[in-house]
Amino acid sequence: MVENLTKKASDFSDKYIEIRTKEKRILTDLEVEKLPLVTDSIPNHKEWKIRKQTSDKIINYLKSKKKSLYILDLGCGNGWFSNVLSQIESSKVIGLDVNSVELEQAYRVFKKENLQFYYGDIFKITQFEKQFNIITLNACVQYFPDFELLINKLKTCLAPKGEIHILDSPFYKNEAINNAKKRTYNYYKALGYPEMANFYFHHSIDLISYFKIQYQPSQNWIVKIINRDDSPFMWVNYVHD
Repeated sequence: MVENLTKKASDFSDKYIEIRTKEKRILTDLEVEKLPLVTDSIPNHKEWKIRKQTSDKIINYLKSKKKSLYILDLGCGNGWFSNVLSQIESSKVIGLDVNSVELEQAYRVFKKENLQFYYGDIFKITQFEKQFNIITLNACVQYFPDFELLINKLKTCLAPKGEIHILDSPFYKNEAINNAKKRTYNYYKALGYPEMANFYFHHSIDLISYFKIQYQPSQNWIVKIINRDDSPFMWVNYVHD
């Protein structure tokens, strides 16, 4: 059973699982075990091909450090990315989320000595101070209402020279945010869950101006066609003093 580091709250996680189920994004244990590798029969298989490219990029980056890494994978969901990170030699990985259903699946599927999964609200956890060499946020920053508050909290969890990496997550030009909010509302409304738009947040690209860009998707349509499995989102990182 997944250990709880903070008291459980269900408002977001219950709705999230309902939406994920309707979108056909809840996979079997066997399917999760193989992620990010998927067959074309898996719903949203094109997204997983993109995630495979993204995960390959950051794994190569982290392996190049050639040292032991203590890693926090925040918003780990079903644990697939935490598992990929745990394959780095001499790494220790913590997967953290507030989604009990997917966390329990992660706990069932991925059994490794250097990989642990916890339920917990990052803002209420105190024992992670100055602990991690690497913190990853993979496709999850849009579920945090206050980006600056989040990053400031994560900075307290970093060891000296620790890094925060944000992957496969949308950021918007200020003038595009209102239209993005409308698209999100209309999407969830069409699924029958308009209230879910209250849990999805649209962060300005200005908020990551001090992050280093590790990957920038091309705006050239020819390059996009050639590299169709590359992520349409930036990969950025911050290095702590």
